[in-house]
Amino acid sequence: MALVTGVGLYAVYVGGALEQSDRTTESTAIDYVWDDLEHEERDVFPASEYESGMDAKLRDAIDADSLPHGLNVYIEIRAYDDGEPTVFAAAHFDSAGDDLAERQLDSNHPDFGPPRGAGEPADSGIETRPISVEVTPADVRGGTLHVEVW
Repeated sequence: MALVTGVGLYAVYVGGALEQSDRTTESTAIDYVWDDLEHEERDVFPASEYESGMDAKLRDAIDADSLPHGLNVYIEIRAYDDGEPTVFAAAHFDSAGDDLAERQLDSNHPDFGPPRGAGEPADSGIETRPISVEVTPADVRGGTLHVEVW
């Protein structure tokens, strides 16, 4: 009888592990990335702590476990500055989670850049979410977190 009980428990565990999720890779990644980037106490992205463009601090802030294993990922933070859309920080990772700052390429999404290049698929998963961007300690604006996965 103990053997049957053990098998029943094992079957329940496997059944739970095999359930399918409706979440896409990019929608899961954007949640994890935002958890890595947001200021813990103020729920903002502290842009004043980052440089514009491809920023090593942004790359270092993102935990490798937040990125989908085996896929390329491009992350970008945008907000308006002097009436113009401005990239406050961006990072690009290859399928191994390594930094791709050395080989930045054009994006296939009209409003965001990198990636895209030879040998990469024409389609990618794109997820965006509105965030608060703290441009300076006294200046918080609406912005966008963009995650592209392929």
